[in-house]
Amino acid sequence: MKITESTNLNLLNKSLDGLWLRQQITMENIANYSTPGYKSKFVDFENILKANLNHIDKNTRAEINEEIDSSNIIIQENENQSLRLDENNVDLEKENLQLAKTQLQYMYTITEINSYFSKLKSVISEGKK
Repeated sequence: MKITESTNLNLLNKSLDGLWLRQQITMENIANYSTPGYKSKFVDFENILKANLNHIDKNTRAEINEEIDSSNIIIQENENQSLRLDENNVDLEKENLQLAKTQLQYMYTITEINSYFSKLKSVISEGKK
């Protein structure tokens, strides 16, 4: 098995991709708070990933990795009605909370990846003794 074929690492990598895009879209929403007619956007990847993984019959590593890789990260427009006269539907408080949450999730995921490689390094180091 190659290091890059690890299901955990593959899942963490997909999560980082989704979280990075969510952070970018959230910052775009915040930047367009004053833009008349702007409709906020959001990123969904967890629900798609969960649905793809739930329909697997056999839980082989190759199948799981294939489903993780094929799970698309989708940007959708928020269709919530605007309460503002300029038809902009960005909720600044919600976007700031989403940004903070996403940043924490991103940092946690990086910590998990670092932990994975630290454990791998430890196994390799112990094997040399």
